Amino acid sequence: MDESVFLGRNISVAYRMANRFYDRALADWGIGCGQQFFLLRVYEHQGISMYDLARMGLYDKGTVTRAVQKLEELGYVRSEADAHDRRVRRLYATEGAEPVVREGYAARLRWNELLTQGMTPEEVEAAKGLIARIAENAILALEQEEKENHGI
Repeated sequence: MDESVFLGRNISVAYRMANRFYDRALADWGIGCGQQFFLLRVYEHQGISMYDLARMGLYDKGTVTRAVQKLEELGYVRSEADAHDRRVRRLYATEGAEPVVREGYAARLRWNELLTQGMTPEEVEAAKGLIARIAENAILALEQEEKENHGI
């Protein structure tokens, strides 16, 4: 079988298992893998705009809007109009989000420990570098394809 199939399969498996892990870890808080990224980024970047949140994670506007709406409904995030541009919504984590955020960080740490189990520190660093390069290559490849297909 072609090696590229194995790489794509393994990336897909790891992604799906991470989603299941976060869904279980955060179920008691009413959120899962679909919201945890956004909640942690808002907590770390109080006042971030939805546009910047989307750019940070390479998400489309609809995905960000749905995740933020759910976090607002749960009382974990609040939004305010920007003082200089009323079209821009600034996002802030609420006090009620703090235990969820702590659980999110604990889950992330645990997941990383599980993923690197049995690896030496050097192997962990090598894996981080290789995975970062794979992600960057994926971004660049898609951007190049979009330029070619749209004549940009």
